[in-house]
Amino acid sequence: MKKWGWLALLFFGFLIWQAWSIYGEAMAPKRSMAEHALARAREAVGLIDVKKVYTYYGDEAYTVFIGRTKQEKTDVVVWVPEKGGNVVVKRADSGISEAKARAILERDRRPQQIIDATLGMEKGVPLWELTYIDSEGRYSFYYLHFTDGAFLKRYSFQR
Repeated sequence: MKKWGWLALLFFGFLIWQAWSIYGEAMAPKRSMAEHALARAREAVGLIDVKKVYTYYGDEAYTVFIGRTKQEKTDVVVWVPEKGGNVVVKRADSGISEAKARAILERDRRPQQIIDATLGMEKGVPLWELTYIDSEGRYSFYYLHFTDGAFLKRYSFQR
């Protein structure tokens, strides 16, 4: 019986090692994308301190950083497109915060649960993408303009 216990322990250890290895391989492209975007942000705007990172997959993938630059005393938001293009920088206080975006969603849609809030950009418009479960239990998305919190669009998956 002792031999079976060791074999079972060895087998489960092997399974855990393989699962960790597969997870690492699956996450490598995302880490690479974020590292490449951070290098571009540092080069383009002198980003030195990163407080938060968002990854947005809309019409075009963006990595968005909230942090500080050498020149700015306040936080800035930096949108870096994955496939080249211009890096966009705005002061963080020139738009609404994540907490404000969540509050607007709560007020307008009364969701059962807010799952996530992500900064992104579509067609040159900086936005907040809020993912939530609506009152009918559907997985839904709500888009707000970063600058003033104005409603842009929403959609839900049917049950």
